[in-house]
Amino acid sequence: MTDNYDIIIIGAGIAGLYCGIRLAEAGRSVCIIDRKKEIGLPVRCGEATGNRKELSRFIDIDESWIARDFHGLAVHFNGKKSLAKDIPECGVMLYRDRFERALSEKAREKGAQIRLNTNAEGLMYNQEDCNGVVLDSGEEIVGTVIIGADGVESKIGRLAGITEVLALRDAFSSLQYRIESDFCNDEYLHFFIGSLVIPGGYIWVFPKSDSEINIGAGLYRGNTGLHGVRHLLDRFIAEQIPRAQKRNLITGCVPLAVCPAILAKDNVVVVGDAARQVNPLTAGGIMNALEAADLAVGAILNNKPAVDTGRINREYSRVWRKTQRRYQKMFYLCKEMFLDCSDKDINLLLQKVEKFYTKADRSTPFTFPLITFLRIAILFLPKMIKHLRVLFR
Repeated sequence: MTDNYDIIIIGAGIAGLYCGIRLAEAGRSVCIIDRKKEIGLPVRCGEATGNRKELSRFIDIDESWIARDFHGLAVHFNGKKSLAKDIPECGVMLYRDRFERALSEKAREKGAQIRLNTNAEGLMYNQEDCNGVVLDSGEEIVGTVIIGADGVESKIGRLAGITEVLALRDAFSSLQYRIESDFCNDEYLHFFIGSLVIPGGYIWVFPKSDSEINIGAGLYRGNTGLHGVRHLLDRFIAEQIPRAQKRNLITGCVPLAVCPAILAKDNVVVVGDAARQVNPLTAGGIMNALEAADLAVGAILNNKPAVDTGRINREYSRVWRKTQRRYQKMFYLCKEMFLDCSDKDINLLLQKVEKFYTKADRSTPFTFPLITFLRIAILFLPKMIKHLRVLFR
């Protein structure tokens, strides 16, 4: 007997679980499948994200999955602190595993079925649209709408013809340890850049608790892979925290491509990393995933009883394209300009950037500070012109 659902969600990460909560709450029959054996693990994330106001737009805050609050950020250039900025309610540090488990519990409470250790092998089609998924066991599950929330490796987006294989130049190879240390263990997010520290990327130190930090590194364009990232991070730790005991090693890849213009096709919808909805400069994706999932769910719920993919496109793809995708292009341009900058250019930018800072309303969807972008563009006009084509994708 073939199981039949209104919604099949591939991926039990933040985006998929949030979609499951909202859709089950609205009375849809929902099945969430994931190849993982356990919700929340492995944690492939720096775990820093938006502040409480931002998160509370989507879900009630539970203190059990908040590790600490941040109230500023610091940028260290070639070993020296070049910028330190107090930013009230800068963001929070999550216990990402607890957060995802809490989302899964809420999804189940609302009536969603979650099947772990289950791998979607393919999509099923009727004459026109997708109408289900095929598991690697050969089992078929029928669904009216399929949501691909299966991360950077997303098979669903590719099978539906929405996304393509991630290009190497748009891969952010990353690696992180957790360390017991008081190094940079304050209320700031710390970023280390510069050719003497990590050419073509950055190192982060995010305080996790009074005694622990998450310390990681990432390289843009994925040129040297995880071996190169680990070498640079291990060297940095040996210099800065020589007696550190490294543990909880995690590795990953973040998609830094500009997301597709069309995010829904033939009853298939993609969200989060699967849809390339990540900040190309910072590699942050939690808030983007929640924002996209919220918009996608709203579009799906407006399609009842019949599913109109064209309407979902208008209410999800088009809105995202005119707002967050535009900002994503600007961040992509900033990233490409950064990679073209010499140490001298970066030092100049850090001297100017504090004057560019614009306070944002964190209780509403993100809007790119256009004045800041224009000031940076003017400062590095030749580099901006070189990469301007990205704005017309």
